[in-house]
Amino acid sequence: MLTTFSAPIDQPLRGREREMARIHDVLEHGRGGGRAVVVIEGQPGCGKTRLMRECMTLADRLGYVTAGSSRTGRPARPARAPHRLQAPGHREVSARYRGPVRPILVLIDEFQGLTGWAERTAALRRGLHHDHVVWVAARRTGMGPDPSCVLLSDPTSRCERINLGLLPPTAALELAADTLGAVPSPLVVRLVEQFDGHPRLIVELLTGMREEQSIRIDGDEATLVTPRLPDRLRARVGTTLAQYSRECRQLLCVAAVLGSEMEYEELATMLHSSPSALLPVVEEACATGVVRNDGTRTVFHNELLRQIIDDSVPDALKRALYREAAVLRAVRQPVPPADEAAHATAAASPAPTLPDHPPLSPRQHELLLLVGEGLTNQQMARRLGLSPHTVNYHLRKLFKCFGVNSRIDLLRAAGECRAPSLAGRREP
Repeated sequence: MLTTFSAPIDQPLRGREREMARIHDVLEHGRGGGRAVVVIEGQPGCGKTRLMRECMTLADRLGYVTAGSSRTGRPARPARAPHRLQAPGHREVSARYRGPVRPILVLIDEFQGLTGWAERTAALRRGLHHDHVVWVAARRTGMGPDPSCVLLSDPTSRCERINLGLLPPTAALELAADTLGAVPSPLVVRLVEQFDGHPRLIVELLTGMREEQSIRIDGDEATLVTPRLPDRLRARVGTTLAQYSRECRQLLCVAAVLGSEMEYEELATMLHSSPSALLPVVEEACATGVVRNDGTRTVFHNELLRQIIDDSVPDALKRALYREAAVLRAVRQPVPPADEAAHATAAASPAPTLPDHPPLSPRQHELLLLVGEGLTNQQMARRLGLSPHTVNYHLRKLFKCFGVNSRIDLLRAAGECRAPSLAGRREP
C-alpha cells in the first residue's frame, strides 16, 4: 500500500561546512564594498539549490538584500522604483537599489537553463548602481556558459568556484536520519551507503521506501522491511536522464545492460558509431553522475544505479543485446599465430579436452540457467523466492569464480568450460 510521506522541509545542511565557510568569506567581501561571483558546479542532485538556499539565509543575517531567479529559470528584472524580486523557493523580497545602504545578493539557479542569459544578466547588472554586489550562480558540471564571464564586467572582481561533490559517509547518514526522522538500522545504513553520498538519490530512496512501507519506524529506529528500490527513485533517475541527449541515454542504457564497465569498441560497434565519435557522448554521460572515469576506465558509479537503468530496458531487447554482444566478443578474439598450424590439422586430430567448469553450488547452477534466459535480478529473485540482494551476492560469486565482470562474459566462460547447467540452453 502506498502512503504519503514527505521529508522535513527545514533539514539542516549536512557535510557542506567548508563550502559555507568560503561563501561566508565572499559575503563579507561584498559587505566591505567589493563585487564578487560564486560559481557552484556539480552533477544533478548534488545539492546546488540547497546550498544556495543556505547562502540566502546567511546573507539575510548579514544584512543583504536578496534577489534572483526561481527554479523556472526566470531571472529577476530590476526596476527604477521599489519593486519585488523573486528568489529561489518563490520568496519575494522588497528592495530599493538607490542609496548606499545594503549590499545585494543575486542568485541564479540552473544557469545553463536560462534563455537569453547574456542580455538579461547585462540588464540586471546595469540596474545595480553600487559595488556591494555578490552573484551566486549554480550550473551543472560541463554545461552552459561560464557564469563568471557573463556576470563580471570587471576582471579584477573576486571569483570563487565551488565544485560540489558527494557527501562524506558521516554526513550521508545524518541526511538519512533527517529524512526518516529516526536513526537508520544497520540494514538501512548498508542500503544508503550504496549510493555513495548522493544527496538527492538518498532522499528519494528513503522517501519512496517510506511511501511504499518498505521501511518501518520502530520507536527511534528505522528498520528495513524489504530492500526493493521504490518507484519514486526510478522515476527520479528517469526524469534526470530525460534532460540529456538521446545519444547519451542510449549509450547509458546499452552499457547498463552489458555490464558495470564501458567497453568503448564494443559500444561503438553496437551503436553504429566509432570510439572517437563517442567521446562527447561519454563526456556527457559522465556529467550526469551515473558513470565516472577513474583514469583508466569508465564505470557505473554504483551497482544500484546501473540496475535501475538496466531494468528500464525491455527484457526482449536485453536478450537481443546479449546475443549481439556475444557475437562481437567472439569475433574479436583472434587465433594466435602459434596456433595456426594446430588449427590447420584440427580436423585430423581429436578434439582437445576443455577445462572442467569450477565447482558450483546448486543455487549457482540455477542462476546460470536464468542468466542464460536473460532475466533481471528482480525476475530471478521472484523465480527463486529470494531477495534481489541474495541474487546479486550469488552473481558476484559466479563472476569471481569464472574471472569475469559481466553476464555476457559469464555465459561465454561457462560455455567454454562446458558447464552442464548451460547445456542446451543457449540463445539461438
